[in-house]
Amino acid sequence: MYTYYSMLGRLLDERTPLKSEGYYILNDKDQVIYSTKPPIQGEIVTIESFTNALVEGCKQIVHSFAASPENKEVYAINLYADEHKSFYFYMNTLGRFNETLCKYQSNNQEYFERNHIISLKYNCGDFDFQFWQEHMGEYGKYIALFEKIGYTASDISKDDPIGNVEGVPVVAFETAIIDNGYYVCALKAMQKLIAEKAFAVLDKTEDFIAYASTGNDYIDYGMVMRKTIDQELFYRVFPDLNELDTQFEEAMKQNMNLSVTDSIAFWSEAIEKDYRLEPPFTYSKSEMEVFVQLEQFGNILAKECLDKLTELARLNSIDMKSYKWVTFYIEALHFAGKLTEDQAEQCKKIAVRLAEVDNDLIDSAKELEALAR
Repeated sequence: MYTYYSMLGRLLDERTPLKSEGYYILNDKDQVIYSTKPPIQGEIVTIESFTNALVEGCKQIVHSFAASPENKEVYAINLYADEHKSFYFYMNTLGRFNETLCKYQSNNQEYFERNHIISLKYNCGDFDFQFWQEHMGEYGKYIALFEKIGYTASDISKDDPIGNVEGVPVVAFETAIIDNGYYVCALKAMQKLIAEKAFAVLDKTEDFIAYASTGNDYIDYGMVMRKTIDQELFYRVFPDLNELDTQFEEAMKQNMNLSVTDSIAFWSEAIEKDYRLEPPFTYSKSEMEVFVQLEQFGNILAKECLDKLTELARLNSIDMKSYKWVTFYIEALHFAGKLTEDQAEQCKKIAVRLAEVDNDLIDSAKELEALAR
């Protein structure tokens, strides 16, 4: 299990608020630095202003398309933010989809089957109309600046001092935008576009949908798309997911009386493996769903996690299996409610020990320290 995707789910579901602990600053020498304080000159880009830039940039794309002869039977729009810190705006029409479908069917009989047709219909990589920052007018510059800073920021340690940097600050982005918050910005931008009826200028189909996406199907179909698509419409467009949701609910009912230890054990295959061939993935649910199912235990879950982490911290070395359990128990603490003072102290002690055991656990130790605050 990659708990990163549960963390991302928490952000997108607003379980964990976006927090900026400083700024990534780009200067006129194309250098990027991290600072806890904003620069005294240059533009400051906040989460709100970046989201608004996405909204206005997308509106420019929509209005340009609406004025074109291609504006016929638009059935889907997708604002896609990917792991490489890039944004794309996808659209497709029924006419273009039918042309694409015919090409696929001429070479592969599988594309006469319903599930393959639906998969192709909503695969944005096969959409005929694809746009990016160059099509967003004046607002595209913020996407370009974001990408430039994002490309470098991943190599910057927030623990390092700024040092001597030449040049004049040009722009500063709140760190939360660069550090995964841009996915949230994309979702909020799409929600705002829908609320402002930005797509009213388009000739749309009856089952038109507009949504944001991350490129992770489990997060997208399990959560993100549902935040901008009405449930009845969602199930009409994706009937297989209606069936999977029902099956998942029935499966979870069977676990209602399990203890916290047995509930965690139920998910052990998903925790220890990386192939996503077991629940929750078989129900098209993301990693976060495991923790959502455990949060009913509240502080009992916190106690279980801290006890197990204490045991793992006693090891002289951490192998991959143990590492997965460390990251699992730490992620589960985010779903266990407020820690007691004693539990917060226990977090700190475990964090110290984990940092001593393995350098690969330093980030995990920092997360425990943050949970203890």
